[in-house]
Amino acid sequence: MNVLLVTLGVGFFFLIGTLISLFVKNKNKLISFSLGISFILMFLLIITDIIPDALELFYNYRYFSLVGGALVGFGGILILEKLVPHHHDHNINKDHNHLIHIGIMTSIALIIHNIVEGVSIGVLVQTSLKTGLIYAFSVGLHNIPFGIKVSSMLLSNKKKMWIYTFLLTLSTFVGGLLLYVFNNLLSNFILGILLSITVGMIIYIIIFELLTELKEKINKYSVIGIITGIIIILIGLVI
Repeated sequence: MNVLLVTLGVGFFFLIGTLISLFVKNKNKLISFSLGISFILMFLLIITDIIPDALELFYNYRYFSLVGGALVGFGGILILEKLVPHHHDHNINKDHNHLIHIGIMTSIALIIHNIVEGVSIGVLVQTSLKTGLIYAFSVGLHNIPFGIKVSSMLLSNKKKMWIYTFLLTLSTFVGGLLLYVFNNLLSNFILGILLSITVGMIIYIIIFELLTELKEKINKYSVIGIITGIIIILIGLVI
């Protein structure tokens, strides 16, 4: 049940992003803060929690299994990114119909990505609730800028904007639900492989999503986000 609640909660950060795009004029400060805290939380989590937890689940060939799973996760996200239109910055002055098309394709890409990510979050929650919650929080903060971008691109068609916001909000939960349904099939080895795949996915997100965005938006707000993330991890280590 924790898996379902946590993955459902993560999805609501997309809704927060949509509401921010509608009612908040200055979004850049919040985006910078969200990127900073997401980056450092994910980076520190794979070092302090996720990799050690994955290694504990393997009996033999631990590091081989870890690296192999991580390569699968990294490569899987890389292939997904190649198959769908890239969802980074777009020229906001493009024709409305073209912008809506980009927004829809971006939403579809994120929905597929989030279903996979929902499974990963669920695996972490099952392995360590504390680690799963911190990771889910960092993913959620990472989703706020995406919610803002997608809703901004679909703003000229409110009906489509709310439809895709709803689908995005539930997409991570779908991944958690799949894991919940097939939970009885998971052995320690399979959990270890899934955690290793999660490591590869996180490394991809850190390098090609967060770090790329962060370099463009580095300012005092992103630095505050990084410091806040470090404090959260330190508190998590003490608890």
